[in-house]
Formats: sequence, C-alpha cells, structure tokens
Amino acid sequence: MKNPLPFLLVMFVLVFGAGFVIGYFSERTGMVYTQSEMDRLRNQVDNMQLQEMFITGEKVDCNLMYSTMGKVSWDLYDMVDRLKVTRPETEEFYRLKREADLMSLRAWIIARNIQQQCKSDIVPVLFIYSGYCPECNSQDSILKRVKENHQEVMVYAIDFDMKEDATNLVKAAYSITSTPSMIINHTLYGKLSEEDLEGIICQSINCSAS
Repeated sequence: MKNPLPFLLVMFVLVFGAGFVIGYFSERTGMVYTQSEMDRLRNQVDNMQLQEMFITGEKVDCNLMYSTMGKVSWDLYDMVDRLKVTRPETEEFYRLKREADLMSLRAWIIARNIQQQCKSDIVPVLFIYSGYCPECNSQDSILKRVKENHQEVMVYAIDFDMKEDATNLVKAAYSITSTPSMIINHTLYGKLSEEDLEGIICQSINCSAS
C-alpha cells in the first residue's frame, strides 16, 4: 500500500486554501455591501439636513419630512445594529463603524432640530450602548418594540466607547458615565422597562392615536 501522507497533505492544503479564499471574499463582499449602504444613508442624512435648513423661517408642511426621517432612522439603526455585533479585526470595519456612529449622531441632532422647529409630535431618541453589555441588548430589544409600535419614535444608536470629539461632547454635556443610556427630549435616562419607556414617549405624543 502506498504512503497516503502526500495525498492527505495535498487535500489538507486544498481544503484550507478553499476555506481561506471563500472567507476572504465573503468578508470583502460584506464590507463592499456595507460601504454601499453607508453611501446611500449618507445621501439620505444630507437630504434631511437640507430640509432642516430650508424649514428655518419658512411656512412648510413638516409632515412631508416625517416618512423620510423614519426610514433613515430605521436604516441607520439597522446598520449600527449589524456592525456592533460583527467584530472582524480589520481597519476597514472600524472605519465603517465610526462612520455609522457619527452619521447616527448627526441624524439625531437634525431630527431634534426639526422637532423643535416644527413643534411636532416626533420623539428622537439617542441610545448609547457599549460592547459586552447584556443590559444594552435588553434595552435594544425594548427600543425596537416601542419603535415598531410608534412611528413617531426615531431611535439612533452610538457606541459609548467610540473616542470622537463629537461623541465626547455629548457624553460630557449629559454626564453619561454608564450604559445603557438614552437621551429623550433633552433628558438622560438609564435602563428603562418597556412600560416606563412607553410612559415617557406618551408624554410627547398622543399614544391613543398611534
């Protein structure tokens, strides 16, 4: 019987090589898809900001903006949600995560300005989470259910551990030192039950009409 070792070595190299190639291209495909999504979301946030700039001093129907704002909120939250549970050790991944978080912060600020200028019944929520935080995951689930029940609620999420001047400014302004934290109507909250969060939301909107 011939020595099977050379054959086994060849098979090992082929299988290992195929796995490496598939993994590499899968990761690259995911990153390209994410960047494509990021570019589309950036255009939507830019559009939101132009609308916000236009309504200043103008008599316009603010309701025309709300469907776009709600879509941007859902898409941004979904993007951050996918990125925060994916942890590839690549520079490209962290660049995309940083971009998504900063875009979420920017969209929250724009939504807050529109809320004030339109005197409207929308509730922008900034959710501050951190990695390896079971309570953050629980709060995330509650926020998603409340958001599904009330289209006026627009949730944006950022990572507490992200070291950027803009996020550091928000954390300092609201004295945020732990997660999960939420900023709702200029007030800082810690972890909230679904009932308590609903109560806070219903102080701003007519829940019976939602």
